[in-house]
Amino acid sequence: MPVAAASPIPPVPRHAALTALVVWPTVARAAPHRDARPLMRLTGATAYSRRPQAMLVTGVRRTTRATWVRVQLPIRPNGTAGWVRRGTVRLQVTRVRVVVRLASRRLEIWRGPRRLVSWPVGIGRAGTPTPVGRFAVQDALPTLPGWRRVYGGWTIPLTAHSPTLRSFMGGDGLVALHGGRPWRLGVPSSNGCVILSEAHLAVVARLVRPGTPVVITPR
Repeated sequence: MPVAAASPIPPVPRHAALTALVVWPTVARAAPHRDARPLMRLTGATAYSRRPQAMLVTGVRRTTRATWVRVQLPIRPNGTAGWVRRGTVRLQVTRVRVVVRLASRRLEIWRGPRRLVSWPVGIGRAGTPTPVGRFAVQDALPTLPGWRRVYGGWTIPLTAHSPTLRSFMGGDGLVALHGGRPWRLGVPSSNGCVILSEAHLAVVARLVRPGTPVVITPR
């Protein structure tokens, strides 16, 4: 397989994160070694919209033979990360992040140290809670026409999965940001997803990219 020439690891400013754009199809492995157990094949295209695939970077390791990058994968269990060869990805710095605060039921968008917005959102009900942790945007795509009245104009799947639902609507319980009716905002009203108003959802879809960090915190 052709491998792009490795470039230096870019410095990561405070309040920023690294993402890894997949430039050559590769396999994410359980350890930074070519014979380690495969976890997921990365094709370079997102699963839904087929836009360029980027992953949130959670670590970098240099071995005697190669440099490896650890990326968060959109598979169970939540937080699963895999290692890819440095030459198969292009590292980029992102200063945008999303924070979801479950206690106050609000979503914030930050650019570096500056909070841009804070909006009320719907969160998971007691029996289907929104998972807590550091995740990432997996994709962002227009909702299928037949579902827009329920889920709004955009669906933004994350790398997070429901802690209680192993399957939902034919999928594996993936958690997303999506729209909903006004009465669903500011209260527990979902099966684990985060619900925004239509106007706010459109702003989020415009600002985030695959790999954008999403922190869901109980506070």
